[in-house]
Amino acid sequence: MNIDLPEKFTMYDERKNVIAWIEDGTLKLKVQASFGKAMHEITYEMKGRNKCFYCKEEFEKDKMTVDHMIPQERGGPTITNNLVPSCNKCNSKKSNMTTEQFFKYLSLEKEERKIYYQNFKKYVKYMKENELLELPSDWISKKKIQEIIVRFDFSQEYKRAQYRKVEKFYKEYKHLPKPIIVDRQGFLLDGFISLMFAKDNNLRNLPVIVLENVEVVI
Repeated sequence: MNIDLPEKFTMYDERKNVIAWIEDGTLKLKVQASFGKAMHEITYEMKGRNKCFYCKEEFEKDKMTVDHMIPQERGGPTITNNLVPSCNKCNSKKSNMTTEQFFKYLSLEKEERKIYYQNFKKYVKYMKENELLELPSDWISKKKIQEIIVRFDFSQEYKRAQYRKVEKFYKEYKHLPKPIIVDRQGFLLDGFISLMFAKDNNLRNLPVIVLENVEVVI
């Protein structure tokens, strides 16, 4: 899939070196660049930094964040197509609802909201138990674990809280929490802990989102 990108974008490190830029419609990322930060900055660049997508109010920058329209907890990727600027209050209130579900929730009266949210929790459990995602099916493909390129010092410890969270999720639902994200060459962009869990547990075919207009530059 191709993610939404502006015509121009440049991201710098703390020494003012260019570490991400757009060239011929492709986002180029140096290996030291944070993919997540690039996605957040591009989202602000395209969709604004001060106006909340949900309540439509304007806020100071420190009152704003980036929200996943399909929540990360429910498989939502950190890509521009799934991100909108949100005030902290709306982001917190939305919790793990999708944007569509949140707008529906807001349209209801107080008592109706309680019933809606109870049914919503059952729905989320059902989706997880059946390995169903809210994502468009054409976003996701399968890759063999050996096809994914990752740069990592394997002497570093990675089995920490995040790893245990993935482990717990897999034990309960028998699948990974969300797809791994790679660039068009198969270079890992997001999902390192899930990838390492898969490697440790001999999971061979992984759900991935391949970003055809993103390229890591060595």
